[in-house]
Amino acid sequence: MSARVIGHEGIVRELAALAASEEPPHALLFAGPEGVGRTVLAVEYALRLNCEALHAPPSAGGSLFGDDPSLAPALPPGEPCGQCRPCRLILEEAHPDIITLAPGDTLCRPRDGESHAKHPESRDIRICQVRGVIDLVARFPFEARYRVIIINPADRLGREAAHTMLKTLEEPPGHTVFCLVTAAPEAIIETVISRCRRIDARPVPRALIEEALVAMGIEQGLAAEAAEASRGRPGRAIAFARHPDQMGDRGRLLDRCARVAAEGLTGRFTYARDLADRWRSDRLAVLSELDVWEAFWEERLRRGAGEGGGRDGLAGALAALRAIAAARADLQANVTARPAFELMLLSFPRVTLATSPEEESAAYA
Repeated sequence: MSARVIGHEGIVRELAALAASEEPPHALLFAGPEGVGRTVLAVEYALRLNCEALHAPPSAGGSLFGDDPSLAPALPPGEPCGQCRPCRLILEEAHPDIITLAPGDTLCRPRDGESHAKHPESRDIRICQVRGVIDLVARFPFEARYRVIIINPADRLGREAAHTMLKTLEEPPGHTVFCLVTAAPEAIIETVISRCRRIDARPVPRALIEEALVAMGIEQGLAAEAAEASRGRPGRAIAFARHPDQMGDRGRLLDRCARVAAEGLTGRFTYARDLADRWRSDRLAVLSELDVWEAFWEERLRRGAGEGGGRDGLAGALAALRAIAAARADLQANVTARPAFELMLLSFPRVTLATSPEEESAAYA
């Protein structure tokens, strides 16, 4: 099992089999929540496609690590060595053939004679970037067995850009593999999805995340707290372990959730407007706040079930969780933010604050 990936044993086995096949799939779609490990899995696939230790001919004579076998890394058979040149460059994010395509100017190729302003702050992956990808993959890789283009987030491919990429996704050169990474596969056009082998990365058990954090040198108590707060997302757990103050922020957000859920229409509409304003400038922070709302209602659901709560209370928490999922999907599909947040908040049942705000925060932390 790869030490680079936390959890996802089944996916790693699948990637190992695909990379070892004579004709690896030309396009993979890694779907799952933010922080769950989708990008790490895409990089793992790039390693398995290009590691010299995995693909050295059996009759090649001497070892990659010289004549002394003790110099070879102590890894299970079939694992990327992490020591050969391709592995080192990939892990250092410096390999010339492992390229991440994201919103901005990466691979931007204007048409011949076209006046084209730079767009480093673009929110979308634009058609000029797709033209750059098409131009690049028409040539052989500089040194890799397989060039890997990681499109992240793939749901930011504009419709025109996505349609331009279709033929290349369907019939790419044999030396190129595409890895599409997304938290919102429903925002990607179906014709793109149909050309990809889909891999769904799901939340990882808390115990596995905690164990991995401890193995990374994180103190046991902090590792347990970060794993619990991450809600099955290893990337989020690592961030919490490195910056514990972020978990304090989470506690304050849970307190705010309790207060908003206790308010009437005026308070909820005010909060929806605030979320919409912040969505324009910091989408990741707002999506993280939606994660906290999910944790808030999940805790209500657990409490209600454990205490024999009424059917209405349980149904209300479930309706709230469905509303959050629907709002997240709408936002990823680029609907107008404020109505999406208003609809979500109107779907929340009203709760009663039986304790002070400080006590409520501690109860949900």
